[in-house]
Amino acid sequence: MPRSRRVIPPGSVLHVLNRGNDRRALFRSDTEFGVFRDLMRRAATRTPLRILAYALMPNHWHLVVWPETGTQLSRFLQAVCTAHAARWRRETGSVGEGHVYQDRFHAFVIESERQYFNVLRYVEANPVRAGLVQSAAAWRWSSLRERESGVADLITAGPLALPPGWATLVDQSLPAPILDELRARHRSAFRPAWQDRGRRQSPPAPGR
Repeated sequence: MPRSRRVIPPGSVLHVLNRGNDRRALFRSDTEFGVFRDLMRRAATRTPLRILAYALMPNHWHLVVWPETGTQLSRFLQAVCTAHAARWRRETGSVGEGHVYQDRFHAFVIESERQYFNVLRYVEANPVRAGLVQSAAAWRWSSLRERESGVADLITAGPLALPPGWATLVDQSLPAPILDELRARHRSAFRPAWQDRGRRQSPPAPGR
């Protein structure tokens, strides 16, 4: 039975992420990164979605989006990921060998102005933290590169204006508590369901 589309509160700004099954590479070359970005562009012509930031990484991706309707994000990502998974299977000769993505996408509502800017920085700084580039603007497959070029391809303006010197700010490390919080969210999104069940079913330790 097909899964129902998730309904997101309209007007919410969301941090969305997904990764390859078993952490396998989703993008192994510039061509494959470019194909995924083209799929996003095509999907946006059918299901317009305000994309505020993105970072495509070798085995996962991040988006910051601002849907206008409750099912817009699900429809957009269904189009992108279904087409991408089919192409990935053909290119790798692995049709019928299971899922390309670990799970459905994960989406977290951004709940404050402070969190909004922290998440944007976290997403656009991903290539630097991964050691892929020294400056985030040097990563071709992110919104910061697009933002700095002055030519909007996928991204649109968000509900809050970015401060001056944004690219320099992105290259500066987030404070450790904020980074730990965002990393914990990332890890929890990809924790296997059986781990959560085990936590819920484990008896309390003596004396607690």
